[in-house]
Amino acid sequence: LAGLLRKTTSLVGLAACAGPHESLRVSYTKILDVLEQIPKNATCSKYIEWITNEKWDCFACSALCLDGSSHPHLLLVQMLSPQGCLP
Repeated sequence: LAGLLRKTTSLVGLAACAGPHESLRVSYTKILDVLEQIPKNATCSKYIEWITNEKWDCFACSALCLDGSSHPHLLLVQMLSPQGCLP
């Protein structure tokens, strides 16, 4: 069991995901696909779509950082700016 949980998330008993970026991409894409089936004027749909898009933008920022095409401190400044993660 110790070998199975060698890589952890620092949470007791929670194993680390092997491909977190791919899992997040799939999850966010599925959420946005389901939202297309909900009427656009539904309040919950608007907020869920807004939150998901915000998280998607931040995910894109972190993916850029991991690719080495940007500097982490610049991405942090972009994420904290009022415009959001991406310019």
